[in-house]
Amino acid sequence: MKSQPRGFTLLEVLVALSLLGLLMVLIASALVASNHTQELGERYSNRLNEVRSAQDFLRSAAQQAYPMVFLRDAQNLAEVFDGEAQQMRFVAPLPARLSGGLQLHAFSLVDNRHGSKDLQVAFFQFDAQGLHAWGDPQILLPNLDSWQLSYRGLDPRSQHTGWLPRWPWPERLPLAIRIELQASGPIPWAPLVVAIRLSTGLDEAQVSR
Repeated sequence: MKSQPRGFTLLEVLVALSLLGLLMVLIASALVASNHTQELGERYSNRLNEVRSAQDFLRSAAQQAYPMVFLRDAQNLAEVFDGEAQQMRFVAPLPARLSGGLQLHAFSLVDNRHGSKDLQVAFFQFDAQGLHAWGDPQILLPNLDSWQLSYRGLDPRSQHTGWLPRWPWPERLPLAIRIELQASGPIPWAPLVVAIRLSTGLDEAQVSR
């Protein structure tokens, strides 16, 4: 006699469905993990580009700081460099792609809507009426926890100073600027020390006007 074909039992069907469901869960988990890893990689890459761009711009601008008077106070004392712990201002050339020319650069921290700080630079042009804003302020690096500036150069006796939290002789350029940032995200910011090429420690009578 021929044996009758035997079908699957209900138990076998349930076991197969359970294994198939487990396989689908594992595949879905792998896809989610892959997407998450890709997203983290893109965020890391974007943040790295932001940090590098900010470093490059700060380094280029500070290196080319120009000993040009941009302000005179009530006593007619010239201001060539304004350096505080949280902000600084100096004249430097803009890159050619941004129209070039000497403009006042003003760097500072501003609050953002996320509860942290953004590093901002504003530009000011010179004309017959004095200084006026050129374009809108630009965000160099978003989402910072803090930034700290310090300066070193020559004192009035032509002696080298240590690192100072503010530059006390605005009539001349410091020799170097140290920039320390605490940035949100996975990219650390190593302290950036920039030597100013045109710094000579000259007194006001020798400063370019």
